Amino acid sequence: MSSLISDTIKSIFSTVFHLKGTNKSIISKFAEKSGLVYFGFVDQNSDEHEVVRGFSVSATHHDDSYCVGTVSGYNVTVVDRTDVAHQPNEKSSTFNWLIIAIDLHTKYRIPHFFIGANNHDLKPYAALFSSFPNMIKSNLGTFELYSSEFTSRFTVYDRPAKSVEVEQILTGEVTRTIGAHFWPLSIEQHDNVLYVYSSNGNVTLGLLDTMLENGLWLAGQIDSKTENLQVRA
Repeated sequence: MSSLISDTIKSIFSTVFHLKGTNKSIISKFAEKSGLVYFGFVDQNSDEHEVVRGFSVSATHHDDSYCVGTVSGYNVTVVDRTDVAHQPNEKSSTFNWLIIAIDLHTKYRIPHFFIGANNHDLKPYAALFSSFPNMIKSNLGTFELYSSEFTSRFTVYDRPAKSVEVEQILTGEVTRTIGAHFWPLSIEQHDNVLYVYSSNGNVTLGLLDTMLENGLWLAGQIDSKTENLQVRA
C-alpha cells in the first residue's frame, strides 16, 4: 500500500512539475528584476537553505523557484510550493502555493494570526486548522469599527487569548488597505515572519509584483504597530 501511495505521489508531482515550467521562467525574471537570487528547486532534506515555514511546511512538500534577497531593507524569500494531502475516505489532493516570506524587523513576539480570503477555496489552507486547532475566527471590533470591504473579503483567525493583541496590530486603518488591495491573497504571520500566499496556480509578473509590494507595506505596518505596543508595555 505504501508503495502504491508513493507511486501516486510521484505521478502527481511529475505532472505538476511539468506544468511549472512557465512558472520558473516568470519567477526567474521577477527575481532578476527585484534583485533576488534565483536558486530553482531546493531539496528540504539535503540542500543548504532556510526553509520557508508557515502552515504549509510539511515532510513531503516540494519547493521550486526558490529565491532570496533583500528588498527595501527586508529579507525576502519566494518559493513555488507543492504538496499532496491525504485525507481519510478522500482522493489525494495536490495543492500549490506561491509564497513570499518577509522577515519582520520587530523584536516584539507577535501572536500567530491568519487572514483568509473569503469566497475563495480554503482547502489549500486546511492544514492550518488541523495543525493549529486553537486558531478560530476572531471577533473584531473591540477598539474600532472595521470596513465592510475588509470583513466581506477576509476573515481573521487567531487564538482567543491573543485576539485583542492581534486587533491592536490589525487596526481598522491597516485592514482597510488590506480589504482594498490584497484579495484574493491570504496572509499569515507566524514566529515574526510574514507570509503572503496565492493558491490560484496562475503565476504572473503582475501577481508577484503585487504580492511583494503589498507584503512589504504590511511588514512595515506590523513593525510600526508593534513598536507602539512595546512602548506602551
